[in-house]
Amino acid sequence: MHSRNDQCADVTFALQDPAFAVAALFKAFVKGHRPLGLKVPTTFDNSVVIFTCCEWLDVRDQSILLAAIALAGLRPSEVGAESKSPIGQQLWSGLQPLSDALGGRALVLTTTYYRLLRAANLATRDHDYTRVRDSLYRLAQVGCRVQRDGYDWSMRLLSYVSAPDGEIHIAFNTRFADALSHGQHVRVCLEERSRLKNDTPKLLHAWLSAITRPGARGFWMGLDSVAKRIWGSDCEVAATQSWRRGQLVKALREIAQLGWGVEQKGRGIRHQMRVHRPKMGAS
Repeated sequence: MHSRNDQCADVTFALQDPAFAVAALFKAFVKGHRPLGLKVPTTFDNSVVIFTCCEWLDVRDQSILLAAIALAGLRPSEVGAESKSPIGQQLWSGLQPLSDALGGRALVLTTTYYRLLRAANLATRDHDYTRVRDSLYRLAQVGCRVQRDGYDWSMRLLSYVSAPDGEIHIAFNTRFADALSHGQHVRVCLEERSRLKNDTPKLLHAWLSAITRPGARGFWMGLDSVAKRIWGSDCEVAATQSWRRGQLVKALREIAQLGWGVEQKGRGIRHQMRVHRPKMGAS
């Protein structure tokens, strides 16, 4: 599954909290212009989960998060409110748990920027180190509010501490810790993702992985509704919406080359798609 001796590029999958995975927080937008004000509500397992962030998150942020989750599955450690180390205390307080009793324990990854970039299948040029720092900062700003059975609690998605010796310590909130241990989870194949070239197929693949079980066939979806999940908003300009449909069709071709079954029917606003996800190891 993983090599525990080389904690970098040979991670093969990431296990995500299902509520986070289906929420489609990561969007495609014009490079150089990052929109502000992200709020994504979703419902999962009788809970209302609301994710917020000051800035929109893009496909690179998603790659960094998936890589970090995958690395955390190799040699995880835990941190809680009782932690005595300065780094542990900072990581726990950075998660901003509403209540220590509800906060439980967080999962901690200790790695380096180089290993994180390698696991994310990203370049390791000088400016890439700046960009991965920016991605971690944005991810650490994601708030997660959960409402269930009369309870209302919140935590940050993750917190991190970058040490002078080059190590990074990343703590994931309790929902992610549960997904990586014994709870419900969504499995994203990073080997498949590494074969996708552009932003749209990567975002689409991650979302389809969240809503389609391995070996199962999904349901029919309109391309326009899928486009809203990828680009973050409806578009009233016919030419732009037509371009988005074209990008999704190209993305589906790439995903089909991974071994996924892809069906399409209709045209224009009636264009629909359905996928059949291969069983684990089948692609």
